[in-house]
Amino acid sequence: MRILVLFFAAVLILAALIFLIGWLLPETREGRAETTIAAPPDLVLAVIADVETQPEWRDVGTVTRTENGWFEVTARGERIDFVSDVMSVDRIRLRFTSDAGYSGEWEALLEPVSGGTRIAVVERATVPSALGRIIARLMFDPTAFATEYLASLKAHVEDK
Repeated sequence: MRILVLFFAAVLILAALIFLIGWLLPETREGRAETTIAAPPDLVLAVIADVETQPEWRDVGTVTRTENGWFEVTARGERIDFVSDVMSVDRIRLRFTSDAGYSGEWEALLEPVSGGTRIAVVERATVPSALGRIIARLMFDPTAFATEYLASLKAHVEDK
């Protein structure tokens, strides 16, 4: 009986420690990336704004337009809803909410440069749950995601 009580006490202490670590982590994380694409800003904008075709060039399951924006369903079945605040030739700003319990914003600055467009992306994701923050740290790197997105965008635009 004493071993069982010690086991449950150890489990409770471990759970409390995990919760404390998650609670101490910041709610919001940020990822940044940039690249130059050999195409004018209006073409880069057109490819990004054509959300229904994004499954052809990046790792997303499906995209469906809605009255207020669109939603993506990932290969894992996660639904992410997007609303566009700004969609212009020099700036794109989106807000998103996931059914996995996080939300955030995505912003891209497009600048014409010699030979194409310099695009800089910032993604901020907020995870309110302490346990969710730990899982997000283990499973998701916002900088790697932004870098991968831009690499896919660049390859697709430059193949056009």
